[in-house]
Amino acid sequence: MANYETIIYEKKNSIAKITLNRPEAMNAITRTMFLEIGQALDDADQDKNVSVVVLAGNGKSFCAGVDMKFASEELVTIQDQHDFFRLGNKMALEKMEGSSKPVIAAIHGYCLAGGFELMMAADLVIAAEDAKIGDQHINFGLFGGGGCAYRLALLVGMRKAKEIILTGKRLSGKEAEQIGLINIAVPPDKLESAVNEMAVELSDKSPVAVRLSKWFINRASMLDADTRLELAIMYSLIDSTSEDKEEGMKAFIEKRKPVFKGR
Repeated sequence: MANYETIIYEKKNSIAKITLNRPEAMNAITRTMFLEIGQALDDADQDKNVSVVVLAGNGKSFCAGVDMKFASEELVTIQDQHDFFRLGNKMALEKMEGSSKPVIAAIHGYCLAGGFELMMAADLVIAAEDAKIGDQHINFGLFGGGGCAYRLALLVGMRKAKEIILTGKRLSGKEAEQIGLINIAVPPDKLESAVNEMAVELSDKSPVAVRLSKWFINRASMLDADTRLELAIMYSLIDSTSEDKEEGMKAFIEKRKPVFKGR
């Protein structure tokens, strides 16, 4: 397994875990971090033994956004900024969304700006009730270049997205749960166990059905009704030819738990 500077990447059973590892800087994002997240996601995606990916942060916070020292030194020109935003989307956000494995984000402490964008690209989010979650770019006269506004509107609707982005407000984990921005808010001392429980639950499902379901949900909102229907039918037909589908039906008839193989 590769050595990383800004993340910890580990695998246990069928769960891969990517931990942002710059705790002294509240896991602030650099170019290297985006690249390493992408490398770890590629590895997890290609590993047939991995069913689920967990994204977490080391130390007191998940991620407080882009490292300001790095930005002031290396994102000097318009071209620098353009290339960095594009890199972040291609290497981290879009890879999370496009991965064949579901990604669970575990949120604690600060989850702001670029960290907020990472969180929204995950498939499922569990947060500590006292987490501090928000975009906040606007508080500094900035527009988020990671596609924050687009993803947020898909998750909570245009009106609520405008409120969160235009006011620059922070939400607690509990408030984020109430508006559907995250899936579950739990007491801080229960975060790790709640994430592990969900990861184990997902790892018991058919990798084929999980992959197709994730991809369809992500793509459906961008398609017209007829194309969306055809895509749903196509994915259903693909799944119907899988060994997992046969195992699922056989297990149901035999009244036992299915043993899926991901093919």
